[in-house]
Amino acid sequence: MKKDTKRIIIAASLIGVMLGGYSIYKNTLGDSKEKKVEIVIEVDQNEIFHNTVSTNSKTLADLLNEMKDQKIIQLEAENSTYGMFITGMGTDQLYRQDAAQGLYWTYTSDNNEQCVKESFCPAADALAVQDQDTFVFALSKYEE
Repeated sequence: MKKDTKRIIIAASLIGVMLGGYSIYKNTLGDSKEKKVEIVIEVDQNEIFHNTVSTNSKTLADLLNEMKDQKIIQLEAENSTYGMFITGMGTDQLYRQDAAQGLYWTYTSDNNEQCVKESFCPAADALAVQDQDTFVFALSKYEE
């Protein structure tokens, strides 16, 4: 009887670990179902791109790279200790950040679950994309 009890406890523990791992995966990376995501790009407060794209991407970084590969946008990015760092974006023209002038790329979302929950959007490669998300990318002057 003791042997069967141990097996049941071990099996229940393994099932719990598997379910917990799957839950963490779903919450951090989302799923791979097709999603519609609205992307807006602004330069000096002027909208240069506004489109809704269909994607299976799990993260914002994956989506941006997909859009770059499909030649929907131009994109330059670096990997930093904090994740993907956008240094240039555009459509017909690539607009680059300019530290000397205090111009940097930022992005926000008023409806992405992670951005709203944390009151800011995390690094693009750590940000799960969900259906009906809207992201606004802006090249603007950073002022302290």
